[in-house]
Formats: sequence, C-alpha cells, structure tokens
Amino acid sequence: MFLDNGIVRKAGAAAVALAIGLSFSARAQFGQPPQLYTPEPDASDLKSVLFNWTWYMGMLRGIEEHELIVSLEYRGEGTIQVDGQACAIAPYEDAARRGELGTSGYRISASYQTPGYRTHIDCTLPNGQTYANIEVVSGEYAWDEDIPGAGLVPGEGTATPNPDALEERRIRLWASPFGAPKAALAGAGIPLRRVWRDPGGLLEDGPATIGETSLSWDGETPVISFPIPGVDGATGVARLDDRFMAESVVVTHGGDTYEFAYGDYDDYNNPLHKIEVYLPGRMTETKNGEVQRDLDTIVTETGSVYVVIPVPSSIGPATEAVAMYGTDQQAPVLDSTAPTPRLADGRPDLTGSWSNPGKFFIWRYGSRRCGPTQLEGCSTQWNQTVDFVFEAASRFGPNRPIYRPEQWDEVIYMDMWTNLYDPIMTCQPMGIPRQGAPGRIFHTERDITLLYGRGGDGGGGYPDFRVIATDGREVDERQVRQTKYTGHSSGHWDGDTLVIESIGFTPLTWLARGGFFHSEDMKVTERFTRQGDQMLYEVTVEDPQVLLHPWVQNPMLMTAGQGDRNSLVGAERGNCQQIVLDDIETQYRH
Repeated sequence: MFLDNGIVRKAGAAAVALAIGLSFSARAQFGQPPQLYTPEPDASDLKSVLFNWTWYMGMLRGIEEHELIVSLEYRGEGTIQVDGQACAIAPYEDAARRGELGTSGYRISASYQTPGYRTHIDCTLPNGQTYANIEVVSGEYAWDEDIPGAGLVPGEGTATPNPDALEERRIRLWASPFGAPKAALAGAGIPLRRVWRDPGGLLEDGPATIGETSLSWDGETPVISFPIPGVDGATGVARLDDRFMAESVVVTHGGDTYEFAYGDYDDYNNPLHKIEVYLPGRMTETKNGEVQRDLDTIVTETGSVYVVIPVPSSIGPATEAVAMYGTDQQAPVLDSTAPTPRLADGRPDLTGSWSNPGKFFIWRYGSRRCGPTQLEGCSTQWNQTVDFVFEAASRFGPNRPIYRPEQWDEVIYMDMWTNLYDPIMTCQPMGIPRQGAPGRIFHTERDITLLYGRGGDGGGGYPDFRVIATDGREVDERQVRQTKYTGHSSGHWDGDTLVIESIGFTPLTWLARGGFFHSEDMKVTERFTRQGDQMLYEVTVEDPQVLLHPWVQNPMLMTAGQGDRNSLVGAERGNCQQIVLDDIETQYRH
C-alpha cells in the first residue's frame, strides 16, 4: 500500500495460499448474473446516460451492478491558490521525507457515505515560505486541522471551525469525478445513502428529466444538470465525453461560478491493485474565472478504503454514530408472537439451531459481466476477484469501527495487504467477535455452550465452541494473562437478556476484514435476547487503546430452525497452509 503517514511503505513480497474446509466459491451467495439493464447504443434518455456515466467510470460493481464507490484516497501534485498566490505542492518524496502533517504534498481522503473529506495541503509560496493545512468537511460542519484528526483525542491537535467554507467544500465534493454522478443520481431520487443504488433498476426509462436531474444534448455531447446536495440554490452542469466521463462540471451558486475541468482518465491505483475504476489524471478548478487548484494525479485507492471523518466535540456533535444503516435498511425488531421456551429457573432457554436470514450488507457475490471500459483481457473470474474489495460487508460499511487518528493509516496498510496480514489468511481462527453469532446453542441453568460453524467470513475460520458460566461469576484475572482467540468470558442476566462479557483476547485476530485490528485490552460484550422463535444478537467492542469510542455492531436477528446444523455436524478444522513466495503480482483484497 502507498500509505504510512505519508511514507511509501514496501512490504516484503509475499503471497498467501489458503485452503479451508469450506470453499467460499461453493457458498450460496454465488450465482449467475441476473438479466441486467443495457442501454441501447443510440439511447438518449436520462436513465441510459446516468447508467453509462457510472458504468464507464467503473462505479457499478457486483453481480447486480450496484453503485458501490464509498470512499477514495487521492494524492496529487501541482499548485493551489493560497491568499491569491500560487502555492507549489510539495513533491511526493519531499513531503514524505519531512513528514509534515503526514501528507505527501496533496492528499484527499473522501467518504461519500458520511459524506465529507479531509484534504491535506503542504505547499511552498513564491517567497519560499511553506503553507500547511488540513481542510475538513463532514456532515453539517467544516473546520481546519493542524494534524489529522485534531481535537478527537483531548490535548492532541487543534481543530478550528470554518463554517464559511462549508458550502464551497460541499460543492468541491459533489462536483468531483465520483461526486458528480452520485449527486445526479440523488437529484433523480436515489438517496446518497441508499445501500442498493442501481441506476439500471431504479430509474425510469424514457424521460429526459427525473426528479431534479435533467438531460440535454449539445450535438452528440450529453449535458446533465443536477442540484448540489446540501447547498441550497447550487446547480451543477456536467458535460460528458465520448466515454461518458465528465470533461467538466460547472457549478453556479449565487453570484459565484465554479468550473472543474477533467481529463486523462485512467486507473491510477498502485500497480498491485488495479481495479478498473477511473479518475482524471488532470484536474483544474476555477472560481469566477481564477484558477484555484491545478492538479496532476499521482496515485489513488478506490476500493472501499478506510476513510472516517468524525466530528470533534469542539466543532459539533458526532455524525459517524448515525451511519449504522443505509436509507433502505431498518434495525431488526423482535416481533415473534410464539411462546418463549424457559428453563426451570424462569430464564429464557436459548437452546436451538439458529439461522441468520436478516444479515446486513450481504451482496449476491458472483461474476459480474465485463464493463465497456474493461473489455481487453476481461473474464468473469477476474470481475469476481476484483469486485470483492467493494462488496466485503465490513469494508463497505457504513458502520465501521472508528479508530484513533494515529491508527487510520495503519488500518489502510493492513487492509491493502490483507492477504498477507489477515489472520484467517494466515491460518488463524477468526475469534470473537469476528466469528459472528453461534449457529447452535445448548443452554442449562448453570452455563451455556455456543457452537460455531466454519466459513463465517468469506469461507474463513474453523469450527469452534465456547462454554460460559451464566451465574454472574467474574473472570479470574489470573487466567486473563493467558490470552485466547475467544477471550475469557462470564455471563449474567439483565432481565430476560443474557449478557456475556469477554476479556483477555489475543491481538492476533481482527474485528473484521478491512484491517480492523484490536489490542490485547479489547473487551467484547454480547447480548442475547430471545422472543419466541427469534433472537436478537447484539455486540459492543471496547478497546480504548486503538478505538476512539466503543464500536456497536449492527444487531443481528436470528430465527430458530436448522441454522448451522449441517456445517456443524462432523465439522473439523480444515487444511490450511501459509506459503510465502518471492514476489507477488497483485494486492487484491479478499
């Protein structure tokens, strides 16, 4: 990966071969592509153009071709206007060597789910003085930082409110190469935070105007007009080239006119992670005719990379906490009317096989058809491999653990080398909480036995079990010195909810794929609430050594039935072997 506090970091060349008892390719999520929308070659309606815009850019991913670009890392060079002067962005190597602000001259970390971005700027003015700043916008707030994540940890850095920059920064986000098509889709009625954003299946055929987004033609050039999200009265107008990629986006807002010119589109990801998502190599921004930013792209990362933009308490209330669900998803609710089985002591009996039909963010994994900008050498297996980086539920979010600022780049680095560092890729058990909910439970008045199947995360992990006392006894601190994959657990009752608290974990496991590591100080609290033939499974992870605040996972609604019975009968640890080779050809994150 290209990030480590602004320094190019080269890991030892390696490859990991992994064989697990249950092959992921055999899982039920795979299937043949459904009948997909394909615009006619001469189609001139808005739906066809919006689809082609996202399709040609490589933004439609997965077997059902949803728009899955959720984040971006970008590094560039060139000039930026500072107090009316052209400030030369520090060359990539110079900024990395100085280590100022952890940047490499000019770096954008953008999230389209929160939405917002953090732009690191390190440049030199004509008089030789250096200028450094970090521009941030997130939700309803804009501010500047002197270090990444300033103000999130008490006493570390200064976050300075900059409310006057809010609208301009929002304009910059939604006029960007990925932001503009997203804004146009939002104007046509597909919410920005909708999980399954599929322009081919959600928009109406035929009209030139849908909602607040409209299409006109200038000869053979499609011109799309759309509102800028969050900026009242601001309108963007995008002109697309012959490959349906924006050559310009002009935004008018009050008496101001912003023009963003784009060219030289290509996949600028690092050579080991080319995933055929396209960004301009040249970008120029002007305001009222004066150049503000003139950039050349150096390197990008476009596959569900870890970007979080928490709001410091000195700026406003946190916004990340509201991003647990997409706009077309609701929190699960216990609504069973069946009687709840109970033990002799009156407590709910959790015994049973449990299935999980209501998991969040599970895509229909499979082989996507070749897109129009990836025909050469394209194969269905290639698409399946490349697309997994977008579809992996923990990476896609939007509910991610929020790490302390000094850990952000380490999460990205670990994720980019996931096939080298992910514990399940190095023959380790998944552990808790990554193992997920148990598939079978045996419950008595004194203890509870939880059984787990294999293949819990993309085919990883091994069968496992836990036997936990439920009489409220505390964990013996002497045992905690010997860390375990599943920790040391104790259970107690909170009304009709069984609460299991676990500590003493080995740091060899991850919370989920995506580089989400933890320390040996992690504490995991699980809550099991049964109502009839349903059970709500809730998990909270606390780890103040690496996390800003506890991570509350999306609750899971399980149903009594067969559950993981078949995967547990006769289950045994699969064959796994780690092999380190002399070199690698790709860095694809699985």
